Amino acid sequence: MPSTLGFAILASLAKDARTGYELTAVMNRPVGYFWTARHSQIHTDLQKLLADGLVRFEAEHGPGPQGKKVYHLTPEGRAALRDWVTEPPRARTERDELVLKTYASWLADPAEMAELFRAQLLLHEERIARYEGQRAGFAGVPDPGDPAFGNYAALWCGLSYERHRAEWCRWMIGRLDPSA
Repeated sequence: MPSTLGFAILASLAKDARTGYELTAVMNRPVGYFWTARHSQIHTDLQKLLADGLVRFEAEHGPGPQGKKVYHLTPEGRAALRDWVTEPPRARTERDELVLKTYASWLADPAEMAELFRAQLLLHEERIARYEGQRAGFAGVPDPGDPAFGNYAALWCGLSYERHRAEWCRWMIGRLDPSA
């Protein structure tokens, strides 16, 4: 059974055939907004997917002296991805450094903590603006059978998350700096 990263690769290949370099780019954006991986991790999992018969590649001429491999999803890979999509997600350990810092914030100077949250608020507001710009590129909500639906749904989740975090930062600032 592929790793979660393996399934992320299969999902990317289900949309379009890609080279390893293109997979890395897709894994940075848009997939990187919710699942991150380094090129070396992608390459390792891609080799496992090849060995399992879930992907294949075709050698093509590259821009330089070396050829390039263009990876495609196999019917077995599509079936494995289809089965995986509807399974409940694996339990995961939550790790949120800002929440951990908040847990211990009673030890810090409230003004310094307020500054930390102001900086975090700016980051979340920047992401909201970026995500809203991406959402404006859609002509409405795509049909659930359209490959763009997954992009839109993930974007919607990201927007909701960023709005929630921004609101929490504002709440924290208000508690830490009542004059704000």
